Amino acid sequence: MRRTRLFLATGAALILLFSSGCSEKLSRQTGLTDADLFARGQKYAEQKRYKPASEAFQVLLERFPTSPLAARAQFGLASNRMADNEEIEAEVAFDDFLRLYPADPRVPDALLMKGDLLSRQVLSPGRDQGKTREAIKAYSLFLERESGTPRARKISGKILELRNRLALHETTVVKYYLARKMYDSAEARARWAVAAYPDVPAAPTLLTLLAQALEKQGKRDEAEAVRKTLAGKYPGHVGKKR
Repeated sequence: MRRTRLFLATGAALILLFSSGCSEKLSRQTGLTDADLFARGQKYAEQKRYKPASEAFQVLLERFPTSPLAARAQFGLASNRMADNEEIEAEVAFDDFLRLYPADPRVPDALLMKGDLLSRQVLSPGRDQGKTREAIKAYSLFLERESGTPRARKISGKILELRNRLALHETTVVKYYLARKMYDSAEARARWAVAAYPDVPAAPTLLTLLAQALEKQGKRDEAEAVRKTLAGKYPGHVGKKR
């Protein structure tokens, strides 16, 4: 029994040693061609073994930077890092692909995937919206490359959702100013946001907040004009006075 346990433990240790050493062996093998490395990367990717797939593509790019397969390997590297939830590394890989191969037919796909990658990192309104803006930029560049397709229409909807997130962020900021009686700051921020996001679901809320900021400063005529605009554009929205 003890021998059996010792055998099993030794076997498990050897398996772990072999699996952990695979990466080193791949990077140390000198006889592999670019085609060999690319084939390995594709095979691992099909098996959803994203880390070894990324490694195979990375080794190809390091050894054969001018290979005809380099663009496909760079795209594969970015895709597999994204699939493996390596967000920072995937973003860098997509940026490298877009920078090095601007005429590649996979550029729209790379922009779309980069937008998706950034979208899943966005923070809630009230927190930093850098990733939200970056996602909008990537999606907008995608639409410049591809328009009129079903996925382009889908991305247009995603951009609207992200812009509405930015508008909701602005409502949070304006409410912060109002709560602290910083009415002039609330007015300025609300005016800017109303102009920047006139077509999103949060637009009537921004108009309501603008009217409140104006009224708090005694600008009743301007506040009433804003409420008339609100009633005209969004008849179903009730702008409550505070």
